[in-house]
Amino acid sequence: MEAFKQIGQILPTLWFDKVKIVGVQPAKDGVFSDVEDVTIVDNEPAKISRKSLKPSDQKDFGTDNYDVVMYIRTGISIPAGSDVYVTDVNGQTVKYKQTGKAYTGYVSHQEVAMIRDEKATEVVANGLGND
Repeated sequence: MEAFKQIGQILPTLWFDKVKIVGVQPAKDGVFSDVEDVTIVDNEPAKISRKSLKPSDQKDFGTDNYDVVMYIRTGISIPAGSDVYVTDVNGQTVKYKQTGKAYTGYVSHQEVAMIRDEKATEVVANGLGND
């Protein structure tokens, strides 16, 4: 069992994505109940794995929707519905929404199903593509 725990300490050194996870917690404003954002972790190593996506599978144009799985160390409580900001090794940041509770059945890591749900944008350089 000790060997499995060591794997859990080594794995994050192989993950080059960095994540910031933001959830909500109950808050009181006088007599009113509300929620406020709270950062769960920041600059945490993780690995994002995207399912393959064929052009024929895309049903909505103008969106960048796709499913991913995030692999992250154990010991982090990530509530369903959390926002996850992932910065990859190239410095690109993408926002994901956690779709369910993390699967924590592994000794070495946990797996979190997420979806990217952003509008597609196109960068136009030197005026090309404006016609």
